[in-house]
Amino acid sequence: MPPSDETITRLSAEPWSEPAIWQPPAPPKKSRAPYFLAAAGVVLLLGVALGIVLWPSGSGPSAGPTQGGAASTPQSRGAVPETEESASGGDLDAQAKAVDGLLEEMGSTRSDLGSVVVAGCGTSGIQRVLDARKAQLEKARALDVSALDNGDQMKDALVRALEASSESNQRYLDVAPGCPSDSEVADVNQRASDAKNEFIGYWTPVAEKAGLPSRSADDI
Repeated sequence: MPPSDETITRLSAEPWSEPAIWQPPAPPKKSRAPYFLAAAGVVLLLGVALGIVLWPSGSGPSAGPTQGGAASTPQSRGAVPETEESASGGDLDAQAKAVDGLLEEMGSTRSDLGSVVVAGCGTSGIQRVLDARKAQLEKARALDVSALDNGDQMKDALVRALEASSESNQRYLDVAPGCPSDSEVADVNQRASDAKNEFIGYWTPVAEKAGLPSRSADDI
C-alpha cells in the first residue's frame, strides 16, 4: 500500500468502567414497636377481663351481672311472687291444722272429765284431766296464728278458755275424792264458756277457709 500522509495518534490506555446501574433505595426496615404495643394491649385486656371475673360479688362500684351470668330483673310493684303466695297458703293451712289438732285434744279431755264426774270425781281421774288441760294451755300459748284472720284475738280467747278450765279442774281436785257443788265452780265455768264462745266466733270462718270441721263451745 502506498504510504499515507495521515498519522495515527494512540491514546494512552485508561481504565474504563461501565457506570453503575441505578437501583431504587432499599425500603427501611419495619420497626417492631407496633407489635410490642399490640401484645401489651392484649395482655392488658386479658388482665382487666380476669379481674372482672374474679372480682368479689357485690364489692364493685356498680351492680354487675348476678351469679351465673343472669342479669337481675326488678319485679313489678304490686305483684306478689308465686313462691310467697304459696308460702302464705301453706302457713295458713299448717297453722289452722295445728289449732284444730289442739281443739281435738280439748274435746277428748272434756269427754274424759264427764266420765270422771259421773264416776264420782276420783282423785286420779281429776288429776289426769288437770294435767291434760295444763299441757293444752301451754300448746295454746305457743301457737303461731300469724297467717290466720284475727289470729291474735282468737289465740287470746283460746288461752283464756283453757286457763279457766284448768282453774275449774283444780277446784275439782281440791275437794276430790268427790265432786264440788255447782256453786263452787259456777263463776270459773262461766268464764271458760264465755271465752270458748268468743273463740268459736273467730275460729269458724278460719275453719271454713281451711276446709276444717266446724266446732261449738261444747265440743272443747
